[in-house]
Amino acid sequence: MRLPTWEELSSVEEQLEVLEYPLDQSLFVVGPPGSGKTVLAIQRAQMAASESASSFVALVTYNRMLRRLLELMMGKNRKIDIDTMHRFIRRDYKIRTGSEPPQEANDRFNYDWNAIQTSLKGHKNAGISKSHLVVDEGQDLPQGFFRYASQRVSHVVTVFADEDQALNVEHTTLEKIKVATGLDDPKILSKNHRNTKEIGRLAEHFHSGGLPVAKVLRSSSGEIPRLIRRQNHKDTADLVSNWFKNRGGCVGIIVNRNNIGSIIYEELCKNLSKEQVNFYTSDQRNEGSINVLKPGVTVLNKESTKGQEFDAVYILELESFIPCNTDTERRAMYMMCTRARDNLFLVYDNKTLSAQAEAALPGSDILDRT
Repeated sequence: MRLPTWEELSSVEEQLEVLEYPLDQSLFVVGPPGSGKTVLAIQRAQMAASESASSFVALVTYNRMLRRLLELMMGKNRKIDIDTMHRFIRRDYKIRTGSEPPQEANDRFNYDWNAIQTSLKGHKNAGISKSHLVVDEGQDLPQGFFRYASQRVSHVVTVFADEDQALNVEHTTLEKIKVATGLDDPKILSKNHRNTKEIGRLAEHFHSGGLPVAKVLRSSSGEIPRLIRRQNHKDTADLVSNWFKNRGGCVGIIVNRNNIGSIIYEELCKNLSKEQVNFYTSDQRNEGSINVLKPGVTVLNKESTKGQEFDAVYILELESFIPCNTDTERRAMYMMCTRARDNLFLVYDNKTLSAQAEAALPGSDILDRT
C-alpha cells in the first residue's frame, strides 16, 4: 500500500468530494473495502493539522497494526496524535484527571463510559482538547467512545466506517454512530480501487451487508482465487515460501489461532532466512518492528488484518472461518478476502472439507479447486 497523490485521489469524484469538504465541519464517510477510507482519513487529518498554527488533530483507529500502518504512511507530525481508541482514551482521561479511566467490572478491555462521563461532569478539565478528531474503522469502536469524542475531544469529528466489515456481534451500527455524534447522513464511497475483479467476485460471495457491493475498477488479472489443501504446517510454509521466492511483494498470512501462526512463522524463518518475515500478536506488542509497506511475509490473526493490504493473501485454517453460519462470520470472510490486491488463496488442512463448508464456497468459476 502507498499513499496516493492528491491528483490521483481527486481524479475520482466521490473522493474529491471528501477531500474538499470544509475542515471546520464534521463529516461521516462510509465505504466498502478498497474505497480509500484510510487514505482519505490520512489526508483529512493532515489537512486539518495544517489549517492553522493552533490546529492539533487526533487520528484514532481500531488496533495497533492499523495504527502502525497509519504511522508508516504519514510519517511523523507533531500536530497529529495517531493512536488506538483504548490508548487514546487512557491518555486523554489521565491528562484531564490524573487517574486511570474507569473500566467495566472484571473487563480490562472495556471502559465504563457512563462512569467516565459522570466523573468529568463539571470537571475543570472537561473541555475540548483537539481542533479535529478523525476516526478510521469506526464501526468497531464502541458507541460510548463517540459520545465522549464529540463532547470532550473535538467539536469537529470525521468518521470513516463500514458496517459490512464489523468483526464483533455488538459492533456500533452506522445509525448508532450518527446518534452518538450528531453527524449527518454519511457520504457513500462506492468504488473498489484495491482488488482485481476475480478477488472482488469471491469477496462478493460473502457480502451480506446493507451497502451495495462496490464497483471494482481494476481490470481482470486472469488469476482467480484458489482453494488449496496442504498436508501439514510445514507444507503450508513451503507453499508460501516458494510463492514469495518467485513472485515477491507483500504477502499476508491470516490465521485464526496464534499458536498456528507461531508454527507457520518458525517454518517461514527457516525457508526465508534472509527475507523480512514477521509474526504479529497483540500480546507481543511488536507492531513497531513490522513494515508491511516493504516486501516480505507477515503472519497475523483475523482481528489484526483490519485496514491492511497485501499483494497476496493466504487465509489459513479455513475450517475455522466457514461455513459462515452468522452475519458476523460472513463479514469476517468478506473483510479477509478483500485484504488481497492481486492473489488470494484459501488453505485447509489434510482433512476433507465438510459438506457444509464446501456448500459455503462459490463455484469453480469463482474459486479454483485444481
